[in-house]
This record gives sequence, structure tokens and C-alpha cells, in this order.
Amino acid sequence: MELIRLQNVSLGYGHGPVLRDVTFRVLAGSKCGLIGPNGAGKTSILRLLTGEASPDAGRITRGPHLRTGYVPQHVAFDESQTVQEIVLADNMRAREELRRHEGLLASAAGDGVTSASDAYERAREDYERTGGDLLEQRAVEMLDALGLAGRRDHRVAALSGGERNVLSLAQALLGDPDILLLDEPGNHLDFAGIAWLEGFLRGFRGAVLIVSHNRYLLDRAASTILHLENGEVKTYAGNYSAYRAAVLREKIAQQADYVVNQKRLAQLEEQVKRFEEFARRTGDPKWGRRLRARRSLLEREREDAVEKPAAEMSAINVAFTAEATRADVALQVRRYAKAFGERALFDNASLDVAVGERVALVGPNGCGKTTFVRDLVEYGAWDDATIRVGPSLRVGYCAQQQEVLDDNRTVLEELISTGAITRDRAFGVLSQFLFRTKDLAKRVGDLSGGERNRLQLAKLMTLQPDFLVLDEPTNHLDIPACEAIEEALANFNGTLLVVSHDRYFLDKIVGRVIEVRDGGFESYEGNFSEYWQERHPQTLPASRGRIATRRRERERAPRDDAVRRETPQQAELRQRIEAMERGRHDLERQVADAFTRGDHKEGTRSATRLEQHKARLDKLYAQWIEVEDAAR
Repeated sequence: MELIRLQNVSLGYGHGPVLRDVTFRVLAGSKCGLIGPNGAGKTSILRLLTGEASPDAGRITRGPHLRTGYVPQHVAFDESQTVQEIVLADNMRAREELRRHEGLLASAAGDGVTSASDAYERAREDYERTGGDLLEQRAVEMLDALGLAGRRDHRVAALSGGERNVLSLAQALLGDPDILLLDEPGNHLDFAGIAWLEGFLRGFRGAVLIVSHNRYLLDRAASTILHLENGEVKTYAGNYSAYRAAVLREKIAQQADYVVNQKRLAQLEEQVKRFEEFARRTGDPKWGRRLRARRSLLEREREDAVEKPAAEMSAINVAFTAEATRADVALQVRRYAKAFGERALFDNASLDVAVGERVALVGPNGCGKTTFVRDLVEYGAWDDATIRVGPSLRVGYCAQQQEVLDDNRTVLEELISTGAITRDRAFGVLSQFLFRTKDLAKRVGDLSGGERNRLQLAKLMTLQPDFLVLDEPTNHLDIPACEAIEEALANFNGTLLVVSHDRYFLDKIVGRVIEVRDGGFESYEGNFSEYWQERHPQTLPASRGRIATRRRERERAPRDDAVRRETPQQAELRQRIEAMERGRHDLERQVADAFTRGDHKEGTRSATRLEQHKARLDKLYAQWIEVEDAAR
């Protein structure tokens, strides 16, 4: 059943059109991901769907009695209110109105009884629409299910950013929506929160339209991708990976058509030159007519020419370089402790990072990642007893809260304040990060979150540090910009310590994961997915989760040969699985490299090989389970 349809919708603001002839629909139970460059108009589409905005042209058709739940990107609550007061606000207002009409009906007399009775019935219907007498119990159950158990009487001011997002989601869900509209719902959520959100969205019975730059979330939760660019929406079946493969196939086909078309135009242009020469030499009217016909054909061909495949909009141009160093140690932490009041974040923590390593620092929100990173940047030095940074290493820092920027400077002043670039070269660098001439005089304090992050990255590129410390560097950036940063960091030959909640990003660039846990640092070799599979096997496909769980059970069991002994068949299958897993990661890197290079043919070939490889690997997992079940 069709819930909502946009038909040839256009919308513009004072600076010009934002949406042009947009057409798409959302079906009952469907899970749609809406993606596109920053500023493309994604939030404008949400405002049209909620009724906050009206189109300049076209039609929006909604199903009868359609209930819509909306979770905005920036959640604003009255911080003096409690969690329960927020979620029950509409219900309480409707209840007060119902009580008022009960009093009016009780005191009505004569001709006023009928009108008072009608008003009371309308108030009763409004109250029931907000959940009626059952809403309070539903709210308690909802908050408990969403992880806010025991927080019902807490004031909003005490909630974290992630908890406020969850509160907004609870508020939307209590309206029992047919369609849920989510604008960057992963903001402020840690990995556990995002994993919970993925599972929730897959199990939600209603339709979902989610605006997100989180590619892993789109892979796990979306079954349709709506790509908004240049004011138009194009629909792709499947998740984000399927969308990327489809776009690559389109670009490959367009490139092939473009090459053929350019050859055809070159041939026609050469014919026109020859006909011009014949007409000039002979003066024959027949050659004049042929020349005019060929010119007309050439003009028509030019008008219908296949466009050259364009690079994705909003992709910044970034490159990080580092000079060779003789140091072996990039970071050495000993006896690090940190507490706020009675709450201890770190206690006697130790950590070692070698020069050239690419390390992710992960952990739940509030565990102290940003606190440690700030201490590293502020106090880290070779002669510091607690946080030692390798001698002669230059540290470059991208801050999550962007506090390293001076809000009172202009964009141009902020970049040249590094002392590493001249005023004449500054605009060239800023233009690589999508800043235009008119942006140079903007106050840094007036920039958007994405613009501030791009400015931070521009400063880092000019400083050319050996040791990059990045705290959520992809926040507020669109997908093409994230992929540009990934490519730059993949080519960076220095040391990298990064805090990020973007799994796609981490899988592409890091080779070790450091988890903040129990007041210390715990190291895991491999990329983020390997770490996550080890720590959370329940999120794996069933067969892979079982093999990981059983392996840990054997490792924890007493070292009894009878318990730990593998049959030759089990050993062979395990070795083949481990080799195939290594091959899978290699193929994933090849696909990612081909995507970022723009080598569409190689990307498609590698993606096909990867799908075939995954199918063979799944069969091996199934065989391993069968063999182990038979041996138990």
C-alpha cells in the first residue's frame, strides 16, 4: 500500500530552486534511505513530508489518516522538564482540555447542552488520538525498551546527546506512526547505540525514511535508496552497497556511451571540414546543400550528446603528507589517570602506539575518549612522564567540538593563522575544501558544523603533521566528502589515532583498535569489523556467531586434550575459513580502492568477485557448523 507520494514536486527559497520535478513514493513497511550532498535539500524533503513546508509546484498525496513520526536532526527540548513530562506532553494537554469540556458540559443548560456535548466528544476524540488513559503505561514500557529505564524522572538537562535522540524517538513512536521520518538519527550515538538502532529499524513494522550519512547503517537498515542531487531524486532498489554498485554500472555504461559519442562527433566534425573544402573549391550548389545538412546533423548530435560522467558533488580535495622520521615510538602512555569528582574514567592506564600505526580509539559515549585525546594534544611531549609523544613528531588535531577554531576570525584569517601558508595560496587550499571567494570573509562562528570541520581539515593539510589525532573527523560531512578523507588517510604515511563512530570509515583506514574499557586501554589487532565480531558475536550472521562463540568456549575450557582436540576435518575447515576471511578483507579493500580511484570497471569486477567469495565463505561456515554438531 502506498503511504505517501511526491509527484513532480518543486521547491525553492530566496536563493533559488532546491527541488526540481521530484517524484518518488514510500510504501507501507518499506525502509528508505535518503542520501545526497550537504545542502542538496534532504531536510527540505522531510519538511514537505511532515507538512511544515508546501511545494511551489507538483502534488504530495498522503494515505488516509496517515500517522507520521518525525525525529529531527537537532533535538530541542525544554531542559527544565523531566523525561516523562516530555513524552506525555500532548496527552496531558489533551487530558486538560477534556476535563475542561467535562466541566462545561456539566454546567450547560438549555440550548447550550447540545453544543457543549459536541465539543466534549471532539475533546474525547483528541484525547484518544494521543493515547488516552493507556499512554502513560505505554510510555513507561517504551522508555524502558529504548534504554531510558530509571530516567523517567530525570530532567532533560541531565541527558547526553544520544539519550536526547532516543527520547525524541520515543516521543515519535508513542504516536504509533505509519511512517517514521529520521534526520541523522545516528548523531551522538555510540557503536552499541547504532547497533541497537539498526536492529530496531529492521524490526519496526511501519515505513521508515531515514536521512543519514552513516553508510553502515544504510547497508543494514535500508531496502531502498533515494539519491537527491541537483534538485532531483533517483530511486535505487537495495541497500547502500547495492546503490553504489548500481551507480558504478551506470557510470561505466555512461563512460562507454560518452567515448562512442565523442568519436561520432569527431567524425561529423571532420566531414563538415571536408564538405566546407569541397563547397569552397567547386562552388557547386549540391555541395552547399550537403554542407548545410551535415552542419545541421552535427548540431543535433551535439545537443543530444552523452554527458561526460561527472565526479560526485561535494567531494573535497584533500591530501595529508608526512616527512620520514627516525623515531620508533609515536605514543607511550604510562599510569594515566583521570577522574571528574567521584567518577573515574581512567586508572593507571597504559598504551603504546608505534610510528606509522593506524589506530582507532573506541568505547561507549562518556567513557573518556575525547578527554584522553585532549590531554594527549595539550600535554603530550617526549619529556612528559605520563603521555610521551615521539621526539620531533608534529601532532595535528581535529577536534570533535571544533574548539581549536577561533570563532572571531574570518575563514581566511583562521587558515593563515597556522603560519604555514601565505595569503595568496590560502584561497587555493580553501577552494579544495569547497569554500568560495565570498566565504573567505565569513566569521568562523557563523559557519555550519560541516563547514567548520572542512576548515579544520584544511588547516591540518597546510600544517603537514606526522601524527594525526582525529576526533570524529567525518561529523557533519556528506558521503562523498567522507570518502575523499578516507582516500587521503589511506595514502598518509604518518601515524594516525582516530576516534569515530563511522564503521565504514574505520574499516578502510585502521589496522588496530584500542577500546577504552574498565579504566584502561585494551588492544585488538585488525580492523573495526574484526574487533566488533570478537566483542559482539551476536551481531554476526547466525553461523558466524556460533563459530565465534564456540571458539571462545573452547579457549575458556580446561586444557583437556579430549575437550580441545579437533578432528582433521574440523582443522581443515577452520584453516580454510580463516584463509577465506583474510581473502574477504583483501577483496573489500580492492573494491574500496577502485571506488575511490574512480576505476569503475575494476570496481565492478572486484565487487563481483567479492560476492562470489562471500557465497563460498558462507557455505564453509555452514559445513563447519554441521561437522561440529556431528562431533559434539
